[in-house]
Amino acid sequence: MRLDEWNERYRSREEIDHEPASLLVSAVRDMPAGHALDLACGAGRNTLWLAQQGWDVVAIDGAEEAIRIVREHDARIDARVMDLERDAPLPFEDASFDLVAILYFLHRPLFAEAKRVLRPGGLVVTAIRTRGISARFCLTLDELRDEFEGWEVAHSQDGEIAELVARRHFIHSKTR
Repeated sequence: MRLDEWNERYRSREEIDHEPASLLVSAVRDMPAGHALDLACGAGRNTLWLAQQGWDVVAIDGAEEAIRIVREHDARIDARVMDLERDAPLPFEDASFDLVAILYFLHRPLFAEAKRVLRPGGLVVTAIRTRGISARFCLTLDELRDEFEGWEVAHSQDGEIAELVARRHFIHSKTR
């Protein structure tokens, strides 16, 4: 779908889901709240839930109407309009976030950016369709695992949706 179509969908409030993704809820259950980045946040179901749990959240979506809805619900959230398929790299320093969520949106270069902005010990939580829509927007679980090769995988599941929760390894300093 094009951004103008997403804007119309959000403007009409068509099919807006308010429940956070269960994958995200499970992934952060035992994590202390920190600094989170929600990429392709849509109308903010995950962003708003994270904020309610005490997380400091930056929410990004290409649809202006989606960001307007997020701001309507919680003006304290740093909600930004950004075309995630065209505006790269992300405007954040390396190792800025404890959590990066990429849920139901695929633009492969975002994986490298998510890894770049994630702090050691932080989590990437992602769920991508494996079929049912254009192949451009689909990914297999094996492809998703390959994106995070060498990371600690806390959760992975295959099906119509490939789910992955991966932790960036801590950097251990060497002592003499």
